[in-house]
Amino acid sequence: MKLSLRQGLSLAALLAGTHLALPAVANTCSWDGGISGPMDFQADVGNVYVPRDAKIGSIIGVIDKFVQTPNPGNRGITCSNDGSVILNFNAIPTAPSDRRVHEPIGGEDSSGKIFMTNIPGVGARITLEFGFDGMADNSFVPIGGRSIVPFDAQISRTLLSPFALSRLRSKVTLVKTGPIPPGPHILSRQIFDGHFSDIGKGFAYGVRGTVIQAQCAVGANPVSVDPVPLGDWDAKDFTAPGFTTPATSFTISLSSCVADPFDANRANAHIRLDGANGSIPEGDGSQGVFHLSPASTAAGMGIQILRGDGVSPVPLGTDVSFGAIEDGKDKTLEFKARFYQIKNSADIRPGKAEGALSFTITYQ
Repeated sequence: MKLSLRQGLSLAALLAGTHLALPAVANTCSWDGGISGPMDFQADVGNVYVPRDAKIGSIIGVIDKFVQTPNPGNRGITCSNDGSVILNFNAIPTAPSDRRVHEPIGGEDSSGKIFMTNIPGVGARITLEFGFDGMADNSFVPIGGRSIVPFDAQISRTLLSPFALSRLRSKVTLVKTGPIPPGPHILSRQIFDGHFSDIGKGFAYGVRGTVIQAQCAVGANPVSVDPVPLGDWDAKDFTAPGFTTPATSFTISLSSCVADPFDANRANAHIRLDGANGSIPEGDGSQGVFHLSPASTAAGMGIQILRGDGVSPVPLGTDVSFGAIEDGKDKTLEFKARFYQIKNSADIRPGKAEGALSFTITYQ
């Protein structure tokens, strides 16, 4: 009798300390343990960077950033099916669609699949992973083949093990859809709701993070020497078109650069040089040569701009890359300038020789 009593007490203690999951309700979707109410999944993409002057349609950060969102509370959904019914899932947008971007993203059609966020010029595309991509035996199968929001999916086959949802796996792609105001921006936007058969709204989905534009500051006097001295030369030194004088070095400084520290979305500094104060490019400007300004008394020559190597011309009137910027560092653009003979020697006229260019820095 004592043995029987001890066995009974032991069994009672075991039952008291063990959570017994309720069996899934057949051929339906239901809340686990009777605890109902939509779950709230917030996908945190962290800090993401975009070059300040990136073109519309550019990816912000990385394409298809994987985010696993934990169970937001003691809730879960289970769906079971013996193959006699069809269970449905619907990803229904709650954010407006941004139709300014139509280019494919990662080979996928983006039409109607990019949604506005709370940041002007920033859109989001969401792809659901495990459980909604049709890859597992107990997952919903997207109608149309891809689980990119918005989409519908079904389970019509016999499930040997139930579909269970307590955490969410997704991929987030942020896209530049228009001009983005200056400064870092906090991303916080609900994107869509997930609806299930016999439950209705099972979860809400939003994105969180910070969008930062990669760029540098340009000080009040960024040119190392202005005007750049090209020296005094005798008119007879100019012997034939294409003659050049020794080049003078100068730099343009960019400071306090902000960029992706992990270099996931590189921002390159570009410079565009255009004629100013009456100076105009020679020919198509591809050789970096521009004419003297109207205030000059010298004639027959122009001025050529080269990269710091003293060999490569810097084309005029076009964006020219000078490489990536680095977070927290200054960047120096190195140049050289020299006189360049345009006319025949008989047309060379001595005098004051001046030329001017304006420059525009962009980050792409």
